[in-house]
Amino acid sequence: MATRRIVFTLAMIAMLGLPSFVIADDEHRATVVMRNGDRVTGNLDGVGKGLVYVRVSFTDQRQLPIGDVLLIDLVGGASGLPDTELSVAARPEHLVVFRNGTSATGRFLNTVGGTDQSEPHQIVFRTGNEERRIGLDQVARIYLGNYPFSSTSTSPQTLPAGAIRVPANQSWVPTNITVRRGQRLAFSVSGQIQLSEDSADVAIAAGTPSGRRAAGSPLPNELAGALIARVGNSQPFAIGNQTQALEMPAAGQLYLGVNDDHVNDNRGEFVVQIQNLGTARRQ
Repeated sequence: MATRRIVFTLAMIAMLGLPSFVIADDEHRATVVMRNGDRVTGNLDGVGKGLVYVRVSFTDQRQLPIGDVLLIDLVGGASGLPDTELSVAARPEHLVVFRNGTSATGRFLNTVGGTDQSEPHQIVFRTGNEERRIGLDQVARIYLGNYPFSSTSTSPQTLPAGAIRVPANQSWVPTNITVRRGQRLAFSVSGQIQLSEDSADVAIAAGTPSGRRAAGSPLPNELAGALIARVGNSQPFAIGNQTQALEMPAAGQLYLGVNDDHVNDNRGEFVVQIQNLGTARRQ
């Protein structure tokens, strides 16, 4: 009976065009907490290609960008999280908490297996130079870095009104702000990001204090890790930590990003507040 159920489910997966690593049973329930505070609960189908796949119902599979995910909780519905755990999760590195109470820090990469009983569902987690494969049934929670934690609250902190999160592992983040050519915007930026597996390779809005540049980045002459922007498909420009208003070079939607050539191994985020100062007057 179990074999027939798996075959039927895999056939439906093929018909619906779902990813091949989707699991065929419902043993891995999860609550996924997003960086904007939203929660998605369902079966954890898998993680890969930069997405977390959560099946809310048989016909509704959510595909969540992994850079937007704070926490994958497989045991407790993401409530009553202990301060001792969250104080570690607030750091840039990822944290996996096991069901036996132990934990490890490093980098959560993806999941493998889970399509049948002979191929158990596992997470791939890097600690130092070692990649570990750990059965999903051993995992309680996976934190994906920079959990917004304070000692008086175990919930993700609410962003200031109008603020925008810019995860360091995404190339461009849409702001949903449409600007006009010549419109003046002022940017206020907070946060620190990590630009590689090296915990010392960090940057603030102005860029990395080491002074290095990334040849393949959108702005190779600017510091690596600096906050940058573009309007529509126009040329990118630097924002950094300057406080003076900037004139928008084109009309369209404003995008924000991090000046780096390889963003997949980045961690952390900037929080950006934008003030509209109107259109510049021409003399």
